[in-house]
Amino acid sequence: MTSRASKATSRAKTTTAATSPARGLSVGRQVLLVLSCLAAIALSVPTAAVASDATLKATVASWSQRIALDAHGIGLSASRRHPRRMMRRARHFRADSLRAVRALAPVRASSVRGGRAKRLAVAAFRDYGIVGREWALSGQARLRGLRLAAVGHARRAARFARSGSRLLVAAGKLLR
Repeated sequence: MTSRASKATSRAKTTTAATSPARGLSVGRQVLLVLSCLAAIALSVPTAAVASDATLKATVASWSQRIALDAHGIGLSASRRHPRRMMRRARHFRADSLRAVRALAPVRASSVRGGRAKRLAVAAFRDYGIVGREWALSGQARLRGLRLAAVGHARRAARFARSGSRLLVAAGKLLR
């Protein structure tokens, strides 16, 4: 006579073996099956559509607006003599400008003018990345009492800001 415990154990083993999802397949084949399913899904999903110049214009405009708001915050912090706040906002400004470069990378222009505008906008946002770095360095120098270094970083930031602004305005004119 068998005990109840041995019957339950035997039943559990039988149930588990019978309901195993990939019975008879080795681990390598299971991985291959999963990868092929993922590849099929990836191929069936359409890739990012080729964007027109209108999409490029909208992307440049939205990132330009975000960067302008960040720059306004940095100006307020600097004018109110809050170097730590200015540094934090400058780092955020730099991060946003580099995000803008990454956001523009997959967007394709539908015309030659659009391609040129995209190159100008990417160059402008890269310049703004340098601006953010220089503003942060200026704030750090200010906190350490290094006035000349702070002024030097601020001047470099202003020079790159003018360059970025010119490039972004030129890109906007090409996208009209």
